Amino acid sequence: MKIAVIGPGAVGCLLAVSFAQAGEDVHLVDYRPQRVALLRKQGISLKTLQGETRLIPVPCGLPGEVGPCGLVIMAVKAHQTEAAASSLPLLLAPGGSALSLQNGLGNLEAMARVVGPEPLLAGITFLGVTRQEEGQILYAGQGEMIIGAPPGSGVGAQEIEAVVALFTQAGFACRAVADIQSLLWDKLMINAGINPLTALLRVPNGALPDLPEAWSLAVAAAAEVQAVARAQGLAVSGDPAERLLLVCRATAQNRSSMLQDVLAARVTEIDSLNAQVATLGAALNIPTPVNDLLTRLLRSLDASISLRVG
Repeated sequence: MKIAVIGPGAVGCLLAVSFAQAGEDVHLVDYRPQRVALLRKQGISLKTLQGETRLIPVPCGLPGEVGPCGLVIMAVKAHQTEAAASSLPLLLAPGGSALSLQNGLGNLEAMARVVGPEPLLAGITFLGVTRQEEGQILYAGQGEMIIGAPPGSGVGAQEIEAVVALFTQAGFACRAVADIQSLLWDKLMINAGINPLTALLRVPNGALPDLPEAWSLAVAAAAEVQAVARAQGLAVSGDPAERLLLVCRATAQNRSSMLQDVLAARVTEIDSLNAQVATLGAALNIPTPVNDLLTRLLRSLDASISLRVG
């Protein structure tokens, strides 16, 4: 199956090199001609915590150069999804599937506005990967990857298992589930608690439980996510504090994706995370004061970064 990975960020580069090493026909897609040329020339540099470095060539191209693919993976930041989705008609082969492997909510809706909901798949993953420079990533380890058909999707169980097999052959622990929507909210609960506070405080995940006042805000934000999810009939279970602590301890040295964005002076994904919770909470009459506060703080931080960069 021909695969297109949209977005040469940390996750996109990792997926591309993993599929390439597994012998798959994979293409890394970008919208910047200069960066495409750079990645074609230098390849992708994959580093591990053990100090190993490998330089792996991966075919790279602009959307119009790659051609139709049976699987298109959206791996851009959430605020880039709408622009990146415009390339789906060029990349998606008839009968193919488009998989979102992104943080937060709203990505599937942006993709559906271009190609409809029928070819869409949703996935969640916990990858300890950091982009250091263009085409250079540090891979600290992986968690489980889970894929499923969101509401409105016409992708069948057999097609989903074929996608799962591709990821498994590429070295990822991957499985399919029937209720991916609940799991999207389950991951949102974790991200909404950890990401904004680690970004604001500029600390790795493992430091957050040792900062009592910040930790109480993280737990409160996660609890609000759970309340909004349950109000929609979604099964997001478990104690938020225990769930957050487990993730923080398991990824103690990891910098959250939002912290990586702040350190690199990039716009964060706050609008697809805590802002979504605050908006839906208001519509459902569920109080979300902590998510609202974190949204305001991160939007202000984004604005300050834009002022400094400008």
